[in-house]
Amino acid sequence: MIDEKVLQEKMLVYKTLESRLNAFVKQGELVSSKIAEIMSTISSIEEVEKNKDEVLFKLGSESYISGRITGGNVLVEIGAGVVLEKPLEEGKEILHKRKEELESALNEIQKGVAETSEAMGKLASEINEIAHAMQMQNRVAE
Repeated sequence: MIDEKVLQEKMLVYKTLESRLNAFVKQGELVSSKIAEIMSTISSIEEVEKNKDEVLFKLGSESYISGRITGGNVLVEIGAGVVLEKPLEEGKEILHKRKEELESALNEIQKGVAETSEAMGKLASEINEIAHAMQMQNRVAE
């Protein structure tokens, strides 16, 4: 006789895996967004390097103002709210390194998604088999 408790336990594990999968997906979205932001920043720095005469600065709400770059440095946050002034090239290097770290983290998140999805697939099959066996037992008992 198949124990209903086993089915409930497997369903609980499935729900836990589902929560983990959702967390991985949310993390992946956040990391992807940060990578895109860094790439945009690198692109902006490269544009500043090319056009030092006059640049458009975003004010917000799709509004811009033109201005001139008076220095060759960029302010880069290095963590814990600490900001350092760095030459443009060094600022880009810091951002490239940060992007690589985030891409590595994204790869790990994607591995977690794949592993969790695979475990959920196997568990779903087991749950379906148990449920089917329980239905068959109920038919025989009638």
